[in-house]
Amino acid sequence: MTLRTPCLTLLLVLATSCQPAARPAGAPPPPPSADAPDPPAEAPAAGEVKLRTTYVPAYSHVPGGNRAADDELMAVLLSVRNVDSRAEVKLTQVDYFDTSGHRVRRYLATPQVLRPLETADFAVDTYDRTGGSGANFLVYWEAPSDVHPLLTETIMMSRGGSTRVAFTSRGVELDRRPDPKSFASEPPATTAPDRK
Repeated sequence: MTLRTPCLTLLLVLATSCQPAARPAGAPPPPPSADAPDPPAEAPAAGEVKLRTTYVPAYSHVPGGNRAADDELMAVLLSVRNVDSRAEVKLTQVDYFDTSGHRVRRYLATPQVLRPLETADFAVDTYDRTGGSGANFLVYWEAPSDVHPLLTETIMMSRGGSTRVAFTSRGVELDRRPDPKSFASEPPATTAPDRK
């Protein structure tokens, strides 16, 4: 018994001394190792060019009471991200629609190419109420059929008052591409009535 105790104590000391030292709270992380291997590259997209469309919900205001004057006005940022590391994506049109389904704005006069991992942003001003609470974007794009789908999000943020509200909404790719010519153009401006 007395012979084994020092050996056991020595083993515990050695095991404890082999543990890496804990990093102090607030200390910066160690720099990345220059010797770390790169991950294997994915094969480039090689499919035929396919026309695709993504629908992205947006909220230019959020109802805040019984009157339109109580609505929480929101700034909207549409973020369109090419997540493919090898292929370019061409944005052919970005359209903004109001709650009634009327197209109120077209953002691209000419197609825009997104290089691998590039992002394009499109903004709606805080005080632009034309979209309403059921606003949305249609993003028309084309790329090889086996390219990674776009990542599309809207980020909504209020700017008034003592509190800030912010949230996001994710887009969905449509199975069928809508005809851009079938949508009505911008409707005449109207004043939103009080809600009963």
